[in-house]
Amino acid sequence: MKKIFTLFFILSLLMIFTTCKKSEDNPTEPTPTNESATGTVSSTGNGSIKTNSGYEIYVIAGTVPQNQNGQSAEVTFSIETPVTPPKEVSASVEKRGEYTQLGPEGFYFRWPVRVVFPYKNTTDPSELKLLHYDGIAESWEIVPISMVDKDKKIVGADVLELGYYLVAKVGQNPPKTMADDSDGGFEFQGESNYYYTLTVASVTNFKYAWQAAAWYSGNIVGSSGSTGSYPTGGPKPPTHIHLVQATYQIWITRTTPGTLSTLPQIYTYSVPATGTISQPVTYSGPLSSGEGWTTLSMPGGGQWIEGTPQGWPVPTVTYGTGQFQATLTWVNNSSHSTDVDLHLFGPNNMHVYYSTPTSTEGSLALDRDWRYVYGNATENIYSTGTMPTGSYTVKVNLYGGDAVDFSVRIIKKGTTKSYSGRVTTVNSGDDEAKMITVDTFTWQ
Repeated sequence: MKKIFTLFFILSLLMIFTTCKKSEDNPTEPTPTNESATGTVSSTGNGSIKTNSGYEIYVIAGTVPQNQNGQSAEVTFSIETPVTPPKEVSASVEKRGEYTQLGPEGFYFRWPVRVVFPYKNTTDPSELKLLHYDGIAESWEIVPISMVDKDKKIVGADVLELGYYLVAKVGQNPPKTMADDSDGGFEFQGESNYYYTLTVASVTNFKYAWQAAAWYSGNIVGSSGSTGSYPTGGPKPPTHIHLVQATYQIWITRTTPGTLSTLPQIYTYSVPATGTISQPVTYSGPLSSGEGWTTLSMPGGGQWIEGTPQGWPVPTVTYGTGQFQATLTWVNNSSHSTDVDLHLFGPNNMHVYYSTPTSTEGSLALDRDWRYVYGNATENIYSTGTMPTGSYTVKVNLYGGDAVDFSVRIIKKGTTKSYSGRVTTVNSGDDEAKMITVDTFTWQ
């Protein structure tokens, strides 16, 4: 299994988190979601998934990794909002949107996915932050914003991992809005026929002392900036990324639009660009794309080398999806190591799980069995053909290890619903009565 790297621009929020766990009882009645959307994209395809209120996922060709045989595969993306998060943000954080769950969770892509969120209760997008819940660290982290549309009241970021997100205003001490020390940002103008992304290699010389003392924790591994594009329209320069005022080294990475049969190659320039952000970016009148950007120029003396910057994770080998898909996710980290199992019971004594990974008639399969390995753990059962009609039950079982929170995303004929719970009692004998029932449904 791969070693997990933190991909986002890690900023300490100085929060006191209040754990908001769901009941340890049977989680068959989760908090209902008001909006959801689902869409499937292949390794060589592109697409977008959008809700009526403006939550959106954009995927360019080459983003979805291939399967274990090196062939083009498919991933089903999903948006659900509002949802109950693994942890609430602290009282010092003012929500400017809804908690939103984007899927698949625990999955790393070849190229950043553009995620877009509507915001509310503010006329100044310069005060906004985008937060992502890091399951490994069990904390909320700030993700650099790479797109702002003040007229549509939406913000976007380019990320290599989905999961729980929230648009918010994070309090400063003292609070500041449109102040001299608000976030600035880089603008990069590359060749028009390439998609680009920007990754922070290092940061020094914070302009304001409070930024270093209050907003940074440890070394910055890297942050994906904007591809500056939409999936079907090709590249759309320039590329933007919002960052605090400081001096940076930035890796520049690019790829070409994909084809129907070829997975695009990814190249990173061998010498990082250097730039200093010394002023805020502001958004004034209608159709403003921001004022005060710092120009980031391509450095000399380097060359384009195939590959991604250090800090990007190894892409996840794509797992199966179909008319039915149940995906269990949890996190093994330094505080707990767990083996949780996903079970599907169906008609004619069907039981698909780690010991019987394929149903008797061959229409359902388990293609991912994760045990105690550190990182984002995943188990996945999906339909490979026409499922028998009848009643089905999805269950979760704690086979061994520590108690842990889990999530299950279930897709049934294009409809998505996620469930969360906590397993606490070890059941290594796979006693069905001791498992947690997640969902029961009839397939027709």
